[in-house]
Amino acid sequence: MTLLSLTGLKAGYGASPIVHDVNLTVARGEMVALVGPNGAGKSTLLKSIAGVARVMGGTLTLDGQDLAPLPPAGRAQAGAVFMPQERNVFRTLSVTENLTVSAWGHKDVARRREEVIALLPTIRAYLHKRAGGLSGGQRQMVGLAMALMARPKLLLVDEPTAGLSPLLVGEMLDILRQLAATADLGVLIVEQNARAALERADRALVLVDGRVVRQGDAAALAREPDFGALFFGEAA
Repeated sequence: MTLLSLTGLKAGYGASPIVHDVNLTVARGEMVALVGPNGAGKSTLLKSIAGVARVMGGTLTLDGQDLAPLPPAGRAQAGAVFMPQERNVFRTLSVTENLTVSAWGHKDVARRREEVIALLPTIRAYLHKRAGGLSGGQRQMVGLAMALMARPKLLLVDEPTAGLSPLLVGEMLDILRQLAATADLGVLIVEQNARAALERADRALVLVDGRVVRQGDAAALAREPDFGALFFGEAA
């Protein structure tokens, strides 16, 4: 069942479009990867869904609801929850406090916190630590837990493995894959570790200069002989 649907989406900042005529769907239980060269518009596309970048044309629906008129908070409440690449935790607060403030007004915060910890059990060991004192991988895990506290239907994840070791890259992407499969979520991920993402995603889209130049089964896309050229924008 289609959860997110974009048709002819055009988006950017101010009066300048960066993303052009993007058609995209994400279903519940599905992980879709956005890959492509730097500056291709991948993060802008995510931010346009979250309400941070301006939608200039096309349609944008989540679970049948038109997201375009809604502000960022309204889109999060509708189920489109954005996990940014940086500054995704409150460093001066404990992990428990970070989770609490991320509940977006949902009732029974303590119960929801336990549900999220059950999904990400490694964070239990540092619940009472200040987020700013954690390692990079631990902070990313807390950022993901904070996004889950908002009870998303769709997770919009921007570069979750940036700065992580190769071992932690695989761990984070495996967790996102598992969440899509078991938590009844759709996951749309921007990831520079393209091959690692494609090994785990169901489908993928390659963006170059704000346009989709290739899309399809993620594993099949990674096997295409010109994949490297596509990723660097040379075969667009």
